[in-house]
Amino acid sequence: MVKEQSFWYRLASGFVIGLGMVVPGVSGGVLAMVVGLYEPTIAAIAQPFANWRENIKLLIPLGLGAAVCLLVLARILEYLFAQHTMATLYFFFGLVIASIPSMVKMANGKGFRLSFLVSLVVGFVTLILVTTLPKHIGGGVTLTQGVLSIVFKGSILGVGLVIPGLSASFLLIAFGFYEELLRAVVHLDLAVLTPVAVGFIPAVVVVSKAMNWLFNWKHGHISYAIIGLMLGSLLAAFPGWPRTGLEFLLCLGLFVCGVWIASLFIRKQAEW
Repeated sequence: MVKEQSFWYRLASGFVIGLGMVVPGVSGGVLAMVVGLYEPTIAAIAQPFANWRENIKLLIPLGLGAAVCLLVLARILEYLFAQHTMATLYFFFGLVIASIPSMVKMANGKGFRLSFLVSLVVGFVTLILVTTLPKHIGGGVTLTQGVLSIVFKGSILGVGLVIPGLSASFLLIAFGFYEELLRAVVHLDLAVLTPVAVGFIPAVVVVSKAMNWLFNWKHGHISYAIIGLMLGSLLAAFPGWPRTGLEFLLCLGLFVCGVWIASLFIRKQAEW
């Protein structure tokens, strides 16, 4: 698909893939497919010591590009969430909703089965149950505080980044972690970023090893489970309906803008 890439191509690709960590609704796994680096990246992470020189040449520029993406976009998104929370979420909803048809098409690539709908429901219910768990457990607020909680947030980021179609940052919104991590990136808060890395790195490695096996085993079922997770995250993060006419127009405009941008990504993916 893509011939030997230069350092700069891989650096730019890392920036693009980094959008999956920062922008809710954008899947880092899908973007890696768009730039033609998903399979080699997964293989390099899953078996880092096999052909390690080539793996380093691939992973270092990708990591640097993703880090630049985080540093550049985190400040912008922190401001938007602070000043225009509802409208910003509607923009992200547009991104997610527009990507679902392409996910369904990909899932049905080898035909549709009614059993896929079971996987869809399982994914949806799992997301809802996990995100509402703190509300049903006494002292549940402790789930959002402390080092272990931050490690968990890092693992969510890692899982969401690797699985195609799953938006890591949108999952963080559903769990109520997104703005906290944005602030940590903007202010380089190592007290937060270090445990996030402790959760992120093992999650990326483990999920990378699992993804090829899962998709080869039950591609359609796994894809529909991912779609269920996406739909569940929409419900969990829904900010409510606009309260004024001006707010309605702003939310509608940004929602449409999100749909348009996601459509551009989808068309680009179809070209590869």
